[in-house]
Amino acid sequence: MAFLVEQGIKVLCLDIDGTLYPKRMLNLRMLRSSFPSLRLAMAFNWARAEYRRVQDEAPTEPENREGLLKRQALLVASRMGRSISEQGIARTQSAVDKQFYQAWARSFRSIKAYAGMREALVEAKRLGLSIAVFSDFPLADKLQTLGIADLVDLAVSSEESGYLKPSGKAFSFLLERLQAKPDEILYMGDSYSKDCQGAKSAGMHSCLITSSRKTTYDDADLVVSSWKEFASLVL
Repeated sequence: MAFLVEQGIKVLCLDIDGTLYPKRMLNLRMLRSSFPSLRLAMAFNWARAEYRRVQDEAPTEPENREGLLKRQALLVASRMGRSISEQGIARTQSAVDKQFYQAWARSFRSIKAYAGMREALVEAKRLGLSIAVFSDFPLADKLQTLGIADLVDLAVSSEESGYLKPSGKAFSFLLERLQAKPDEILYMGDSYSKDCQGAKSAGMHSCLITSSRKTTYDDADLVVSSWKEFASLVL
């Protein structure tokens, strides 16, 4: 609890995929979504990475999920050599929705939480912390499936901002909804570049959950290998 007191933490904000449940479960579901069109899957994966690379060079229009999905579909269509007319982009967006978003909503109903995760969040609530989740992917029913919906005060997807982590615009969107100062927030995630560096750039404290044996993560205030270790260090 010393970390919470020393840093004045009031909000625990969490990534979902790979943070609240094992990343192997995410990877398996992502692999399944490579079908029926492997070509579309490869273009979509490229587009997500490209979106992160170029997203801050020009604003998403409009700056919401609708704008993100359209901008993303444009990247996918361009990668596949498809028409980038309004109709062409709409067709690509529909294909992406069917193969990925709709399939994910079904497949994530069977994910299993990390051991000790709910217990740690129950203790965090007992200590007076607000709990938020912030994911690059749609939330669907993940919180209900993981058994923590009753503990979460705020749940949002970065897609709603029109941007993806680690964009400062995505984290600004989060901060507006948390109604807390950046230095009162501890953000925990499994991606050093997206979660920890994004959170630190926004002025938050950061915690990386990883099985990696790398010893240096300059932008992570804490590094843990399990929820049990997190609870022992933070709570």
